[in-house]
Amino acid sequence: MNYCTPPEIAQNCMEAQVKRATMSTGKLFILGILAGCFIAFGAEGSTMAAHDLTSLGAGWQRFITGSVFSVGLMYVVICGAELFTGNVLMLTALFAGRISLLAVLRNWTIVLIGNMVGAVLIAWLMHMTGLFKFNNNLLGASAVAIAVTKVNLTWTEVFFRAILCNWLVGLAVWMSFSSKDIISKVATCYIPIMTFVMSGFEHSIANMYYLPAGLFAKTLPAVVEASNLGAKVDTLTIESMVVANWIPAVLGNIVGLGLFVAAFYWYSYLRNPASDAGNCASAPTTAVKK
Repeated sequence: MNYCTPPEIAQNCMEAQVKRATMSTGKLFILGILAGCFIAFGAEGSTMAAHDLTSLGAGWQRFITGSVFSVGLMYVVICGAELFTGNVLMLTALFAGRISLLAVLRNWTIVLIGNMVGAVLIAWLMHMTGLFKFNNNLLGASAVAIAVTKVNLTWTEVFFRAILCNWLVGLAVWMSFSSKDIISKVATCYIPIMTFVMSGFEHSIANMYYLPAGLFAKTLPAVVEASNLGAKVDTLTIESMVVANWIPAVLGNIVGLGLFVAAFYWYSYLRNPASDAGNCASAPTTAVKK
């Protein structure tokens, strides 16, 4: 089984961020759209899977939601795409002096816009399929309820949930650099992503699907009636979507991965790379590297 030690993961990750900093605008934007679509596929699939599983209890419903949602990051990591929340790892190369702050901000801006385009596109396509009327409008009702709940969180709640979310997303991307085989990459994506979704944390790009999906579903009177939310549905607007959720989620996501993954691992393994770095090792079949 091929694997990389933590210092080697740090080197591999940093080199990937250096390459990312020089990627063309067009390529960044297209790959950003794809990442937004991939995360949205995970979000809509998880809503479909868990929208009527309340009989299992809230905890198990969240577990199933997180388990299905994790396929979104698998698509990003294995197929290749540019995801803003993962690209916060560019800070490792910035701290190491390998890239400039301007290069980081350029990447984040282009990719974030691309992610938003992709996620909103999938939300619109779902609306056009008529699938929000699935299961006697309960799928659409769930989409509306998810969105309404998110825009009614306080700014502070969203911000701190976003910190915890992207700490875990960062670990998923970080661990994906430890192996070259597909099964290991699937496992490294599944565990942290399932954990953050199950826990109810806030992912800015996922919310770029969830909130527009709720807005689109809200245009269907039968869906609104099935949601049993009454006047609370009116709190879901474009303004509340952006101001109450997207902005604090983006900022919290930057802090969560930037501090607890990028900064901490840069400090631990990249300040003095010569003493720690090496090549990916081949583990004995009888041992597990920890």
